[in-house]
Amino acid sequence: MSDEALLELCPLAALGALDGADLSAFAAESARNTTLRGELEAFERVVGQIGLASEPVAPAPVVRERVVSVARGASSGGTVPSSSDSGARPSSLRTAATWLSLAAALGIALGGLAWRGQRDEARREAARAKAEAFTLTALNRDLQGRLDATQRRLESAEGFRALVAHPSTRIAGLAGLPAAPGARGRVVWNSERREAVLFAAGLPPAPAGKAYEAWVIAGGAPVAAGLFGVADEGGAALHTLPRLDDVARAKTFAVTLEPQAGVKAPTGPMVLAGPAI
Repeated sequence: MSDEALLELCPLAALGALDGADLSAFAAESARNTTLRGELEAFERVVGQIGLASEPVAPAPVVRERVVSVARGASSGGTVPSSSDSGARPSSLRTAATWLSLAAALGIALGGLAWRGQRDEARREAARAKAEAFTLTALNRDLQGRLDATQRRLESAEGFRALVAHPSTRIAGLAGLPAAPGARGRVVWNSERREAVLFAAGLPPAPAGKAYEAWVIAGGAPVAAGLFGVADEGGAALHTLPRLDDVARAKTFAVTLEPQAGVKAPTGPMVLAGPAI
């Protein structure tokens, strides 16, 4: 029997109205289920208040007439009703009282069930509200991430526009080498501001575990200038080089294929290269 079904039997168990399989199942489960036992005790407390909570019930006219008749006979020395009559009336009264108590208990039990239904619905509503709040939080986080990305793109676009507009900015062309003959590129750079942005197209996607690495050569050993990958099937790439002193003295820009973590000195095939003019 499910927990819900057992909880619904609590009002009847409190009234002592269970029997058969329901009684056996309820008794066995309530012995080990603290939640079920708590519900039962709550209903038992309510049932214990039935006698105190019940409104006085007016006697039926025939009962009232008999009581008055007995009282008058006793005061006038008249005949007292036979023991069979006197025994029947209390029995009838006890039966009526029993049914009234049961009716009151049933009303309380139904009220308890209604209260449980309202409580469960409130819990479900709270769960729905929590789920909606979680969804809204996730959506807000996603929107904030998109807003931050858009802001970064705008700042990058503004920075690139300022770089291009600067009178000292120059453009270096990069040619594809045997490792990537169809590749081509441009580096927009400014020696005064030590800024450089690399554009490329026609680069094949880097193999698993590999990435493209930019280099600045200023007369000595090549200096690593950041890792990047292709952005689409056409092999397009956009990479902003870090601010390096070597950019101010750059003689050559190059790109090699390296391990994904990057290296301090070129080890892989060179795919793009061009003089800084």
